[in-house]
Amino acid sequence: MAFIAQVLKKRRLIISLAILSGVFLVLLIQPLFLARSMAHLFPRIVWYKMTKQPLIALSFDDGPDPLYTPQVLDLLARHKTRATFFLIGERARRYPDLMAAIRAAGHEIGNHTDSPGSTFFSSQRRFEESLLRAEETLGLRNAQRKLFRPGGGWIRPAQLDFAVQQGYTTVLGTAYAFDAYRPPAAYIGWVIAKNFEPGVIVVLHDAGGNRSNTVAALAGILSAAQRKGLRAVTVSELLAAAPEKVRGAEQSGARRAFAATFSAAGRRK
Repeated sequence: MAFIAQVLKKRRLIISLAILSGVFLVLLIQPLFLARSMAHLFPRIVWYKMTKQPLIALSFDDGPDPLYTPQVLDLLARHKTRATFFLIGERARRYPDLMAAIRAAGHEIGNHTDSPGSTFFSSQRRFEESLLRAEETLGLRNAQRKLFRPGGGWIRPAQLDFAVQQGYTTVLGTAYAFDAYRPPAAYIGWVIAKNFEPGVIVVLHDAGGNRSNTVAALAGILSAAQRKGLRAVTVSELLAAAPEKVRGAEQSGARRAFAATFSAAGRRK
């Protein structure tokens, strides 16, 4: 009996390791079907846009930063590319000239709340105050399209409801290189470029730590897009390019499933 118990224990360990390895592999290579599945599960969040036009959206989080943001702006200018910068309010107040430079170069600014950290684990009151304070700092109150990206990539239903009430479109993305954790530049470039197809939203970081690997990978990413005949644009430009019927399809019965599954959790927070 002891021998059988040991065999079963080892078998459970092997199965557990296999599952963990599979999850890690999926996160590492980020197959596009994963983003499409998430879009159906969470239809009120923009993950990508189905479009026949050869467009991808390029976005940067956590800025501005006095060292890395200017380097990113310079690379974008060289490639004649515009992007969306999801800025943190307190950093924009600290570096107003950088925020002005982003706008002057024709880039788009989105709301990444007022301070760094996880949106999901923030209280409802703190989240609302943070979103609105950043909105004021970033000058988004009367923006034609207001974009929001939650810190950490997770958001509770009640928080999402408030963002919608304030007129925001909540945007995550399709191609995420985990560059906030400083992987090699070669990996950043590979995982982003391998997911290139029309409608993809790229998520990178130009602040919040050492972003030298992101900067090192950016020129290759932009060149790879051009080789594939894709043009990098702002998130709003990508959303405007998507056909209206696709938007309607995304607001499907999956929204009702999302609300039924998560509304109770949102009320408890």
